[in-house]
Amino acid sequence: MTSIALTNLGKIVSGDLENPLAEGDTVIVENGKIKDVGRGLNVEGCDVVYDCNGMVLTPGLIDSHAHVAVGDFTPRQLTVNFIESELHGGVTSMISAGEVHVPGRPRDPAGVKALAILNAKAFSRFRPRGVKVLGGALILEPGLTEKDFEEMAREGVKVIGEIGLGKVFKPEHGAAQMVAWARKCGIKSMMHTGGTSLADVPVITAEDVLAVNPDVASHVNGGPTAPPIPDIEKLVKQGAMALELVQCGKP
Repeated sequence: MTSIALTNLGKIVSGDLENPLAEGDTVIVENGKIKDVGRGLNVEGCDVVYDCNGMVLTPGLIDSHAHVAVGDFTPRQLTVNFIESELHGGVTSMISAGEVHVPGRPRDPAGVKALAILNAKAFSRFRPRGVKVLGGALILEPGLTEKDFEEMAREGVKVIGEIGLGKVFKPEHGAAQMVAWARKCGIKSMMHTGGTSLADVPVITAEDVLAVNPDVASHVNGGPTAPPIPDIEKLVKQGAMALELVQCGKP
């Protein structure tokens, strides 16, 4: 058992919107989990004690839209350890938006299902430098059935990657039906919005998103693929899904 104490904290951000600041100046962690938060805590028995000198402690950030591949490597940018690098920016959790950059990515039902199950299982055991990755984001392709979604849910798949990365992205393709099957199995879905980001990714309008009704509409406000302002207004006023916002920083 390993215990760590963070003492002399100036503020402790709780992550709870109702009570954003936790009362105390010390946090004790045992085996990677918070054991106690408060003032005047006894830290003599802890293995490691850090004097934080008045610093602010916050929960780790969640990168809600990352295109992982297999392991901590992205073939598209030929970048190694990019997940580990995000930890240095405060990211402790990451959600895959689809393993679209896997070389030779399968595009048939059996293949996309196998890839989703593989990465869901692999990332449940692999945490680069401690970062938790929700991997195995299914890419929708024609031919997937309700039984496929039931099997994937049993095997640990929890999310559909950006709808639009595969050939299924409109109701007439079966996208709305697949989203409904996924929701029934407890699998969340996200959908590309706006212009094309890759050669084979289509333009997806607000009407497409509203018709498919995913759980999350991705990057509705920015990046290189932002939808037109009227589409953004439609999604805000008419949609029931969560809206993913992008912060574009200056170099």
